[in-house]
Amino acid sequence: MTNFIWTAKDRSGKTVVREVMANTIEESKTILVSEGCTNLELYQDEVMAAATAGMTDNVTVMGEAVNVTAEQRLAQRNKPPLTVWKAIYQGIGQSWGFSAFILILCIFLANGGYTLSAILAGCALLAWLAFIIGVSFPVIYYGKLQRAADWYRWSEVFDLLAKLEVNNKISFNKIPRAELARQRAIALAGTGRISQAVSEYQQYENQPGCPSWLHKAFLVGIYATAKQYDKALECALKSIEEKPTPVMYVDLANQWARYHRNAARAREALNEAEKATLPEVSKPFHIRCRGIVAYLEGDYTIARRELETSIELMEQTRNEPGRDGNMRVAKAYLCCVIAKQGDLVAARKLFGQAIEYLVATNEAELIEECNRALRAS
Repeated sequence: MTNFIWTAKDRSGKTVVREVMANTIEESKTILVSEGCTNLELYQDEVMAAATAGMTDNVTVMGEAVNVTAEQRLAQRNKPPLTVWKAIYQGIGQSWGFSAFILILCIFLANGGYTLSAILAGCALLAWLAFIIGVSFPVIYYGKLQRAADWYRWSEVFDLLAKLEVNNKISFNKIPRAELARQRAIALAGTGRISQAVSEYQQYENQPGCPSWLHKAFLVGIYATAKQYDKALECALKSIEEKPTPVMYVDLANQWARYHRNAARAREALNEAEKATLPEVSKPFHIRCRGIVAYLEGDYTIARRELETSIELMEQTRNEPGRDGNMRVAKAYLCCVIAKQGDLVAARKLFGQAIEYLVATNEAELIEECNRALRAS
């Protein structure tokens, strides 16, 4: 069974976060509806539940288990990237009483002539600030890692991975090894070492955070980064065969539409995805896929509407991982659509917003498609 996480309004109209153990998304939704819940929005599905397994398991501080609640996780959704100064500010804000007490004590001791005691109290405050910074480094580095990977800055990715691996040896706040291995595999694939990438990542199959079906789903991204789209499609199909989930069907639709230009098969995958509820975080990507499929089908009115909606949603949640790249790809397709509708000024503007990312990630075919659309109009 899977722990599905929803936001909803209960019978009194209060917004609540609910965790429901069920076999499927729809089964968990039925449970909440039977309890009188409305305005349901899915936050965690099977994919997210499996991928985040182990993120906070067995984490202890001074012998005490650290439990991150669903409410705390939701509170961090779409937050701006964490920085050292922001971590200090938030840490002091969350423990302002302790920090203020130590600071006042330092001043009192210094004024009273107790210099050594004042220095020791000051050291305690500095030690507390150092602790806040230390536990924040993994989050800061991991956020930078995701942004670097989104833009294919592989040297930066390898550097950040090395820092996170060192952190895992000395800190209780760790990024799971399977996730670090996946990010390393993506970077290896991006630098042309696909065989090494797949071989290294293979050892994490069926480990915590990486069941067999999710391992195959993650291989899709690794092969796609290496531009081996047939292998990516093969892995997507195998993953769905083991675990048919709405999110994986959307990813399959993306594979068919973007890399194989097969609108019919992409439409079939979208139809399967839409038989169940999609997580809120996946909706912009889902709508983008619908827009690309409509574009391939020649329905430019629908394509424009879907792509514009997708971009608007991604703008609203731009701090989510991968949003920047996905948004620029959507703008590239919207450029093609609007160019075919005859609005060259708007189309060129969109292309200008997308081109830097397309060049960085070697999207040569999409660049050429945009140029053809602009030339033909």
